Amino acid sequence: MKNYLVKSLFKVKNTNWIFKDRSEEGDLFSLYMRAHEHSVYTFNKFLQGDWELKFFTGEVENISEAYKNTFWYIHDLWHSGPCNIFYTDPDTLAIKKIDPWHYNKFMMFNYTDPVSLIRDDKVIIKDYFNAGVRYFPSTMSQHTWGLGRTLVVNWNFTDYRTEEIILNDMLWSQGLEVKDVLDVSMNWAFFINMNHSTSETFNNSLIDTAKILHFHASRNIGATVKIMDEFVPTLI
Repeated sequence: MKNYLVKSLFKVKNTNWIFKDRSEEGDLFSLYMRAHEHSVYTFNKFLQGDWELKFFTGEVENISEAYKNTFWYIHDLWHSGPCNIFYTDPDTLAIKKIDPWHYNKFMMFNYTDPVSLIRDDKVIIKDYFNAGVRYFPSTMSQHTWGLGRTLVVNWNFTDYRTEEIILNDMLWSQGLEVKDVLDVSMNWAFFINMNHSTSETFNNSLIDTAKILHFHASRNIGATVKIMDEFVPTLI
């Protein structure tokens, strides 16, 4: 059985990422590449088992295409032969040993912010999980994949959260309860704000117990890279 760590990073021509224009942040691709390199280093150090890195890259017009392409790359890799796929965003760092290869359902690993997706006073997703760390096991059902394909074909290019909404729909379509996910994945995607005490409140746990840190670089890629530059050497 093949195990893959999948990473993706695209050069996005349009600096308008729907939720904000990021043109003032500088060369986004270079900054994210720096974060990606830090991320790969830490997973090489802490990801257990026999696995192979798959890195997907290229140039796209907008951020939605980057997310959509990532879905199809993972989809096609999974369908190319029996395998388990562990995907992590470029703004994630592994800081302790982690072994994801034995879970039997599609997994995501922590709430995002906001923890519930509510629009016009309507609850869209009650338990809204973050897409920065996710796992596609060889035993994942074709029903779950089929739902994903249907939703991706009808991608909403006006909503930055489209990828995450689709993946949440896939996650909760499997009959899982919140305790089934959080009990398994505690601190596998520790949400990092610039203020660690705030982060610990959000995650309801201490940062010292975290296995993967997720920096949410879409909020400030420059600050994220600066922190990574200073922190990663301490893991040597």
